[in-house]
Amino acid sequence: MLLNNLFHSNNKIFIDGGTGSEIERHGGKMSSAWGAIANIDTPEIVTKVHESFIHAGCDIITTNTFSTCRHTLKSPGYSAKTIEINKAAVSLAKQAIKNVGKEKNILIAGCMSNFFALCPNEYRPDPKFIPSFAQEEKNYKEIAKILTNEGVDFLILEMILDVDHAKILLNAALETGLPVWVGLSCCVNKYSQEIVGRNYSVERFDSLIYDKTKVLEKPKFLPEDKIIPLVDIIHALTSIGGDVYGIMHSWLDDAQKGLEILKDNWSGPIMFYPEIHLFDTSTGGAKITHSEDEFAVNCTKLIDDRVKIIGGCCGVSDNHLRSLINKLS
Repeated sequence: MLLNNLFHSNNKIFIDGGTGSEIERHGGKMSSAWGAIANIDTPEIVTKVHESFIHAGCDIITTNTFSTCRHTLKSPGYSAKTIEINKAAVSLAKQAIKNVGKEKNILIAGCMSNFFALCPNEYRPDPKFIPSFAQEEKNYKEIAKILTNEGVDFLILEMILDVDHAKILLNAALETGLPVWVGLSCCVNKYSQEIVGRNYSVERFDSLIYDKTKVLEKPKFLPEDKIIPLVDIIHALTSIGGDVYGIMHSWLDDAQKGLEILKDNWSGPIMFYPEIHLFDTSTGGAKITHSEDEFAVNCTKLIDDRVKIIGGCCGVSDNHLRSLINKLS
């Protein structure tokens, strides 16, 4: 009911910011599975992050389950706690809503992604923990079922940048019967100027800080590292399903071009939440590229009547969103 009311309102819908990067910034437990194990090792930090986003004015908070698949948790040695970690994520989101006294006003998005466990001090999938496609599908269905049974309001797929892995994830989410939102990541291919699924090897600006003399391979998001036109990804996935599509975990300049393509190829609701986070693979730290006001000013330039849902990804704090929400309200 609340979700329908938000969509039928003339107001924008505000989703939270970079949950994982905020957990890291506040001292939460991080690992090769990003912020996943914080759900049970530093749960108070996860709750604090959710509460901060609610206080900033967000209508939706996202469970800390971006990287909680069984194959991802195997890397830091937590695969046996997959169910516990995913259940805890929903419980912490619910507790944060209760703590703030907004039980009837805040929605919970159950997050899923194609994230794979990272190599030590590098940003590329660790070959030791890449499952078969069959196992990958089984693991996605597992957490989709957990999130659904624990009571999330809908599922949100984040950092989608290919077709092969994304189709498996999308189908697993759709099987639950819950609404499914799909967040696409994109960049401008510096060689062809085409808008493609986000890919470190062709993006115009280096979004990672690392010593290039000390890495075995170049950074990549997915094992296959394919370069796929964004329009092809949109066509492939929208033909399967999904209730909302959007551009997220993308730089603002790239996001603008991605939004244009999405608007031309998708008639449904659109979401937009960019990143402002340069990740340092050697330290786990980050450089934030935009101040709160810069973020708000630049985002508002890209928001029109087609964009219904707005938020932030990596590097976007509660203060960034508070500034944006104040500017748009």
